[in-house]
Amino acid sequence: MGFVKRAFLYVTRKRGKSVLLFVILLVMATFVLTGLSIWKASEAAQLDLRQSLGGKFDIHVDWENSPHVVKENVKEETGGKTGKSSTSFIQYSTVQLTPDNLGAIKAVPGVKHCSARQANLVPFAEFSLFPGTVAADAKYKSHTKVLGVCSTEEDELFTTGTLTLAEGRHISDGDSNAAIISQDLAEKSGLQVGDYITTHSYSLEDQAFTGQEIRVQIIGLFTPNAVEQFGETVTTYDKIQNRVFVDLQTSVAMDGGEINYGFSAINVTIDDPQDMARVVSEVKALPGIDWTAFTIQADNGTYEKAAAPLATLNELVITLLVVIIVVSAVILALILTLWTKTRIHETGVFLSVGIKKFAIIGQYLIEVLLIAVLAFGFSYFTSNAVAGQIGNHLLEQSIQTAPEDEGDITAGAAAVDVGADHLIQEPLPAEDGIQVSVGPDNFARLYLIGLIIIIVAVSTSSVTVMRLKPREILSKMS
Repeated sequence: MGFVKRAFLYVTRKRGKSVLLFVILLVMATFVLTGLSIWKASEAAQLDLRQSLGGKFDIHVDWENSPHVVKENVKEETGGKTGKSSTSFIQYSTVQLTPDNLGAIKAVPGVKHCSARQANLVPFAEFSLFPGTVAADAKYKSHTKVLGVCSTEEDELFTTGTLTLAEGRHISDGDSNAAIISQDLAEKSGLQVGDYITTHSYSLEDQAFTGQEIRVQIIGLFTPNAVEQFGETVTTYDKIQNRVFVDLQTSVAMDGGEINYGFSAINVTIDDPQDMARVVSEVKALPGIDWTAFTIQADNGTYEKAAAPLATLNELVITLLVVIIVVSAVILALILTLWTKTRIHETGVFLSVGIKKFAIIGQYLIEVLLIAVLAFGFSYFTSNAVAGQIGNHLLEQSIQTAPEDEGDITAGAAAVDVGADHLIQEPLPAEDGIQVSVGPDNFARLYLIGLIIIIVAVSTSSVTVMRLKPREILSKMS
């Protein structure tokens, strides 16, 4: 009779032991499968969070250390009452980031969006601007902020959802004398897509936009999806409704040619914040960027704050899994050891009739495996019943133990600060915990882990008896 058949007959005959072993293995499998499911759900939640938040870094002129920064005095003024003189100046870099640099950075694997701007305060004759909540210098009352870009579709305000194109098309690389304004400003000023707005280039002599006339066509309208923070002070030129986007060539022309054709800063968004070091390293290795003029500033803070509870949960689940596996192996080994000692006579008989030790151990192993297959299968239902509740309870504990200064990290995304615009993007709604489900891959891991635990437990429980010879076993029995 083969040891597989002997194992089957023993399991069916010893129903009490079989039921007890079934319960033990079911509890063990439920805990292991629950831990595996929560671990997988935590990993999936972290991946979703990384993809939704992304990571950001800025490449900008190193104003303090760059040898290419030029500071020029523009005008000296004497105060009428104090008699003190003051000098205004302009500061710029003779080395700029070019549209070619922008394209090369976009091509780096892992880069999601790449945008750059030139900012100017420019007056337009056709505009009826929305007033700000704080008074600005008199000479800037009719001015608004104009952003020169290669592509508005790639601009951070549009990619983050702060602004949405409502009508017309985006500014793209190669456009000239093109502009996008807010739908609100267009309605207030009686303008529409296809109309022209007029300004002048900046004159250093007059310290105003009194130079060559520049006519720009409105090719698109945007609507703001962000709101100004309650009680926030904002100037007229900083209000989002007054914002104007123009192509890079037009931005250079508005500045009177005093700035280079390029950008002093580039904003980069990456797909996965965990790839930040690699992407930054590859960007630094790109040819054509003078790193004596520029520096990189990475910003992974939003992701790190939002991911902190999930990372804590992940560590907790891994620790629990290790403890569960070790404790399960120890308990199972102790129980099987006690049962093996009650089967000394049976073992001695098997050895005396010439049955090999590996066949006896094989029988013991098959006995446990026959019951384990059923117990592991039933653990699907028990684990499904408790996994979600346990997972969300552990997540709540992780959130409660997170540092207080990390703010509201349960919302899934923190507020997006858009430069000096004093705008916030509405936070994403909080998730109702993590979604825990028992999948086939977790089942496969359970059977693998269970097999290892059973092999270790059976081997450990059998070693003391298997070292004895048949005569020694019979003498112990007598």
